[in-house]
Amino acid sequence: MTIEDVIKKSILPLAFMVFWFWMTKTIMKVSGQTDWFWWVFIAGLPFGIHKMRLILIPRGMDTTATLGMAALSVIIGALIASIMIPVYVIRAIYVFIRYVIGK
Repeated sequence: MTIEDVIKKSILPLAFMVFWFWMTKTIMKVSGQTDWFWWVFIAGLPFGIHKMRLILIPRGMDTTATLGMAALSVIIGALIASIMIPVYVIRAIYVFIRYVIGK
């Protein structure tokens, strides 16, 4: 394993996560307090949407059904992200530790 692999698989993803969580926490502050439900929901979107592998968009339905299914897809993506974020963190730490021990 090279240092490039460690940077691509460990350092950059963790740095992006820290930046993204900080940014969403700053945005979600209301009256000096963070709304944790919405923070988890918004913070998880980029990590869960692509894991769905399916976005539900009905054919032959009206606009409300299409928007409702798109909203359901976003909600499911955020729920999947609440499971995937710890997996990404554990994987990044594992790659970093494997590199340190391998040296």
